[in-house]
Amino acid sequence: MEDYDLIELTYVLDEEPSSDIFETLINAFPEYGRRDRGPREYGIRASKIDEYTNEVDIVGGREEILQTISTYPEWSVEVLLSHDDLTIARSKSELGLLSDLSKPNLQFSTWIYAMKDSDDHGSPPEVKKMRKEFVEVLAQAANILEPKWGFGRRGGLAIGEDETVEDLATRTKPPLYEYNVFRPETVEAIGREQVLSAPAYYVEELDSGGVFMAVTEPPKQCGHEGQQCEEVADQLGLSLAKTERYH
Repeated sequence: MEDYDLIELTYVLDEEPSSDIFETLINAFPEYGRRDRGPREYGIRASKIDEYTNEVDIVGGREEILQTISTYPEWSVEVLLSHDDLTIARSKSELGLLSDLSKPNLQFSTWIYAMKDSDDHGSPPEVKKMRKEFVEVLAQAANILEPKWGFGRRGGLAIGEDETVEDLATRTKPPLYEYNVFRPETVEAIGREQVLSAPAYYVEELDSGGVFMAVTEPPKQCGHEGQQCEEVADQLGLSLAKTERYH
């Protein structure tokens, strides 16, 4: 549990998002841009990754960002939130846990440093606001992308030794992570009222009928004293996620 830990999530998609969906996603973020970074027209920036040299070019401006996303098979977009950057990335050559996945996916990540309890990171109300903003952005992205499944945690993505992301994404009742996107079929299988009333930090019903759920308050973790992961898992009838094999 170091200050340089990341919170990482992956949204598994049924199909590659259209340019209109990507445009909606990109246009949803500027309101969250930080105001302490100096003058900048946009609160986001994109990197295009050259498949031969792996060098990264930074491009700025909404049109350039959308062009990068539609042109390059691998890219990342950094959204400037009040606590730190949220990175959204797509990689066609992803190794590790996602190497077996036939479905497209987007990865979300942020550093946890500014969301920790500390006098150096702002007053308690400011830190609470940062944490809430972070999960709101993730829920907003889930509402736009309508993922087949979303899972994430602090400390890196992880699954059980004998599990694959492909299999977990197809389950009607997947394991419970710190951050989850349940598709409508999962919500109905568990029981919509059971999901919406779960004693989690943040629960939002999506337009698709799915649900975004942050079980813990960022950057807290399951498995630590005072976290309600087992209580939420019991109410939902789900097993807690195994975290044996990391990406």
